[in-house]
Amino acid sequence: MFRFALAFIGFALGFSLVMWLGGGLDTAVRILFGIVVGGILALTFYMLVKFMLHIAGGVVGLVIMLALLGLFQLGGLNVGAFGWVLAAAAAVGGGLIGNRMGNMVVVPASALAGAYLVVLGLGALYGLGVKTDEPFELLSGSFPLVLFLSIFAISFLAQLQAQRLRLRFLR
Repeated sequence: MFRFALAFIGFALGFSLVMWLGGGLDTAVRILFGIVVGGILALTFYMLVKFMLHIAGGVVGLVIMLALLGLFQLGGLNVGAFGWVLAAAAAVGGGLIGNRMGNMVVVPASALAGAYLVVLGLGALYGLGVKTDEPFELLSGSFPLVLFLSIFAISFLAQLQAQRLRLRFLR
C-alpha cells in the first residue's frame, strides 16, 4: 500500500515543482508539463521499493523543514535562497535517517506529506491567504499552519492505530 502512497507523493512533488518553477510558461502548458513530470516521478517512486525508506525519510525531513521555514516566514524572517539549501539538506538528512528508522518512518511520512498536500490543494483552490506558488510561504499564515498540524495529527494517529491493529491481527 505504501508503494501507491509513494507514487502519489511522487506525482504531487513533480506536478508542484513544475507549477512552482514554470512561472513563465502558459498555464495550460504548465499543467500539461506538470502532469507528465508528475507521472514520471510517480512511476519512479513506485518502482523504487528498495529505497522507499530513504524516500520516506526524505519526505519527513523536507516537510518538517518546510513547516519550520513557514514558521520563520510567520515570524517575519525571509530565508530566500538559503531556504532551498535548508530544504535540500533536510531531505537528504531525513533520507539517511529514514532507513535506520525502518518501517516506523512510513506513518509520519505519509501523514506529513498528506497534510502538506491537503493544505497546498486547499490553498490553490480557496486561497488561504498565502501564495501557493512559493513552497516556503505555504505554511507562513496562522490558519494554514494550524490546518496542517491538525490534519497531520489526525492522519498520524489514525494510521498509527490502523498499523497497531494490523499487527495485532497478524500475531
